[in-house]
Amino acid sequence: MNRIDMLNNGLEATTHLNECLQVDQEHLFKVILTPFCNEQLLNKMLSVMNMNNTASGILSKMKIIGKVLADTFVSYNIQDEIYRCLSQHISDTARGWACFILPEKKPPLSLQELLIQIQPYAKDNHFGVREWAWMAVREKLCSDLTVSIELLSSWVTNPNPYIRRFAVECLRPRGVWCKHITELKTQPDIALPLLEPLKNESEKYVQDSVANWLNDASKTRPNWVSDLCERWVFESNTEFTKRIVKKAMRTINMPLKGK
Repeated sequence: MNRIDMLNNGLEATTHLNECLQVDQEHLFKVILTPFCNEQLLNKMLSVMNMNNTASGILSKMKIIGKVLADTFVSYNIQDEIYRCLSQHISDTARGWACFILPEKKPPLSLQELLIQIQPYAKDNHFGVREWAWMAVREKLCSDLTVSIELLSSWVTNPNPYIRRFAVECLRPRGVWCKHITELKTQPDIALPLLEPLKNESEKYVQDSVANWLNDASKTRPNWVSDLCERWVFESNTEFTKRIVKKAMRTINMPLKGK
């Protein structure tokens, strides 16, 4: 069995983004779900997935699969059993599906409950699962930014750098592969409780997220970002802060064409 077959049959985890994109999610879905349901139910789920999958992007597929699983198995009283299987699966794609089940759970989870349940994925050892974690809950968090920022403010002081990074990445104004957050593009200051504690962050993984957050904001509020970065360097003139500021200011400092 070759490498791609191993991934498609849920026998190994991916090692880089290109492998993530190559996984045949429909085949993997059949492999993992067959022990839990009969052929009729499996085909029904696949039909719903294909009918709703109007976009070809991987994020769209992950969202649809999470919703199909949540909607289907809540009626069969085995939602927890399915979720437990996926959450512990060797396949990072399967663990990603588990992330996307959470915002679709019935009855709906509160924002606090959602963050508690997503946290194991936010600190997963696999890079892909960590990305699916914030993508899965971003829309729900955006539904009440005030509460979300308040809840996440304790995450940015967590000893685990993956948790700190999640708290910043999930609410980036422009994000990656996802809808922009208009309120944070125009009023980035409301997210200062997530940014200020990390101005002297030592982990590059987290530094990059903070810098990218500010770079996002600089495209609509350049003066605000410039003033903040200037203050940070004044208050914390360390190599860590300097690196964050340099990366955060890259769009502002980009040379104009023709000059």
